[in-house]
Amino acid sequence: MTELLSFKESNFPELANSEVESLSTTLLYYVFTGRNAWHSTWITRYSEGCMHASLELAKKYAENRRTQGTVFHIKELPSIIVRSKNGCLIVTQINSNNPLSNYSPNATSVDTKLGTKKIDGALNNYICKKAPVLGVALSFAYDSRFWLKPPTATNSVIAVATNDPSAIFPELPDRDLITKVSVSHGGNYLLGWSDKKSLINKTGVRSILSDTT
Repeated sequence: MTELLSFKESNFPELANSEVESLSTTLLYYVFTGRNAWHSTWITRYSEGCMHASLELAKKYAENRRTQGTVFHIKELPSIIVRSKNGCLIVTQINSNNPLSNYSPNATSVDTKLGTKKIDGALNNYICKKAPVLGVALSFAYDSRFWLKPPTATNSVIAVATNDPSAIFPELPDRDLITKVSVSHGGNYLLGWSDKKSLINKTGVRSILSDTT
């Protein structure tokens, strides 16, 4: 079972200090609670442990947190996975119909924003093999110099990680993405799930890796 937790250098020091071995697109399953409505939109919030590498784990997470009247959503999110010998970093974005579409692999400026500084040996492109994993993660920070249009500081770009370098993640499919909405059949039964077509676009994530070296 692959547990995905928020990436912080202090929590994943070996991963942070390792080099990128490969980059590819993948799919994360994002679990959140909200309205039982098919077409409404609202700001969803990230909570620790809500991102999953498989639908099975996402459903189990929802089952363990169900209370009377709670409606769960499992949204498929296009993501980027960075693998190293010490684990995996996975980056995605919530509350966006085209996750990471405003990220630029090439720095949009030479200098950092006021109040921030470059890491030692800073690169102008981290989407490549042998780049430091910490540098990749920091390039997706909301205040980095790699955004065409900066995201909000919270409930937007999400970076999660695992120390397992062989963790299995699904491929990003060519089909339209979906969101599953829970349906309760009573406390003695597992949750049922209804599918609805998602508005999420995959082009932003795919374009980031189009010129990977």
